[in-house]
Amino acid sequence: MGEEQARRLGQRLAGGNPGTVYASDLRRAAETARLALPAADLTLDARLRELHFGRYEGATTVDVLHDPDYAAWQRDPWRLPAPGGGESLAAVAARLRAWAEELPGGTVTAFTHGAALRALLCGLFGWPATPQRGYVLPFPYRHAHTGLTRLERGAAGWTLLTYNDHAHLED
Repeated sequence: MGEEQARRLGQRLAGGNPGTVYASDLRRAAETARLALPAADLTLDARLRELHFGRYEGATTVDVLHDPDYAAWQRDPWRLPAPGGGESLAAVAARLRAWAEELPGGTVTAFTHGAALRALLCGLFGWPATPQRGYVLPFPYRHAHTGLTRLERGAAGWTLLTYNDHAHLED
C-alpha cells in the first residue's frame, strides 16, 4: 500500500518543479521520495528523522498505552523525552526547524515523518500537543501517509499554506 501511495503522490507532483529534494535518511521516507520523484536528486538528512520513541520503537499501540511510564510521559511530551532514551517533541521540533531555517530560498520538497512534521508545526505555530485517548501521539490532528503540507518562509516568519492534502489518495 505504501508504494502505491508514493506512486500516486508522484503522479500528483508530475509536471511541477519539486526544487531541491530532501528526505529523512530512514528507509521509509527515502523510498517514498525515490518512488514519488524518481528523476530528482535526493539529499538525505538525518534531521528529518521521525521522533525517537525510545523503548516504544517498534511497540504496538496497545503495548505503549498500557506501559506505566507512558502516562508520565504524556503529562508533558513537549518537554519530556519518550521513556528509554527517546526524544521530546520540543527536541524534534528544534531539529526540524534548524534544518528548515538553513534552507536557501526557492522551492524545496521534503519527505519526513508524521510525528516529526506535527512537532515542527507545533513549534512554528503553537499548536497543542495534548494527550489523545486511544492514540499514542499527543496530537489532536492526523496526517495521512504521503499527505502534502506546504509552508512558506517570508520576512515575517512561516505561513502554513496547506496541511495534510491527500487528494491523490482519494478514488
